Amino acid sequence: RMPTPIRSTALLFAFLLVAACAPYSTAEEPEGTFQPTTWQSPEQRSELYRVLEQNAKVLEAQSAVLKAVSSLVGPAVVHIEADSGPRPSLQLGNRKQQQTEEAGSGVLIEYHGNFYVLTNRHVVRNSLADGIRIYLWDGRMVKPTRVLGDDDSDIAVLAVSATRLTAATLGDSDKLEIGDFVLAIGSPFGLSQSVTFGIVSAKGRRDLRLGDAQLRFQDFLQTDAAINPGNSGGPLVNLRGEIVAINTAIASASGGNEGIGFAIPINMF
Repeated sequence: RMPTPIRSTALLFAFLLVAACAPYSTAEEPEGTFQPTTWQSPEQRSELYRVLEQNAKVLEAQSAVLKAVSSLVGPAVVHIEADSGPRPSLQLGNRKQQQTEEAGSGVLIEYHGNFYVLTNRHVVRNSLADGIRIYLWDGRMVKPTRVLGDDDSDIAVLAVSATRLTAATLGDSDKLEIGDFVLAIGSPFGLSQSVTFGIVSAKGRRDLRLGDAQLRFQDFLQTDAAINPGNSGGPLVNLRGEIVAINTAIASASGGNEGIGFAIPINMF
């Protein structure tokens, strides 16, 4: 698997904190300065809580957007496990066959009344349809009826058939700009329905060497939303709840998130 603290998040929330205080004049703030190392009377603490509640409403309004996006897109995000076939392994000096497994994420879309899972080709590359298990957000497991993949772009499409499927809405990745807020949803380290937050760090990343893959078609978005192993194939989502890219890989010396992730723009699909 190729994918992968959000450095910009601290700056973001520092900015939002300043914004939270901006609408209120000094006349609305409690008189005097209260240092945490000094004793505070019950009246002073009560006033601090009142001002805190007032200022926190701005941040809570920002958080409400993220909650809404997560609630809308989450039911369309799936966890994928794929048998990669047997490989030789050694145990107590005897050679035996050991089944290997890939894991990643995906997102459901609907096209002409049929449902498909968008994911990365490298998640299911060495698997037959019967060896791929797709776990829905409600715990059900389905298997694809058909698997289509493109090694040159690391894109795969899995046809699925089941009841009560929820499809995500596709956005326009061409409209994305550097600095736009995005969320990554997926199953890092098998932890399904995990949501991280960041920005679009760069666009048009090409000529990347991603593991053993030689991808001919590259036009990656770069993001600092935390992406880790298991996020491969999961969606990158804008603040309107639209899928704008599929998370694919990370640049990392440790094997985990270091704030540089790459995603395939949805307009390439």
